[in-house]
Amino acid sequence: MWPLVLITMPPTTTTSDIEYMQDCYEHVFAASTRHALIVDSTSIVRVPDATLRREMKAFEDSRRPIIRDKNIGSAIVIQNSLVRGAYTALRWISPQPAPNKAFPTLLDAARWCVQGIEADGQVVPIAAYALAGLVGNVAAR
Repeated sequence: MWPLVLITMPPTTTTSDIEYMQDCYEHVFAASTRHALIVDSTSIVRVPDATLRREMKAFEDSRRPIIRDKNIGSAIVIQNSLVRGAYTALRWISPQPAPNKAFPTLLDAARWCVQGIEADGQVVPIAAYALAGLVGNVAAR
């Protein structure tokens, strides 16, 4: 689906999951074109502990310049409206180097990312349009 990247968080996150995710991000950052990212958190049953959250934040902070250059925008899928609101408030306090927005559904997140890819002047693959429920838009082009 490149340049759309989809990460599905595991129900319970371990240190190895974080390391694997960080390795994957390095491959994404190494690409010559910009990307849009969706993080689907709907399968999480236990929030990562404080140590893992610090690891994720430290990695994110260390990559701010490349995120600014390579990321069109990042969407996170959070079904719970209270948690989504808290996440949004956190991003107001600690803004990201690229657009970042929380959505209640994968469909909504994918639509926002597809719009960002189009606005960036890149070709959107049919699989990304399908994930966004926009396959009909392709036929009309």
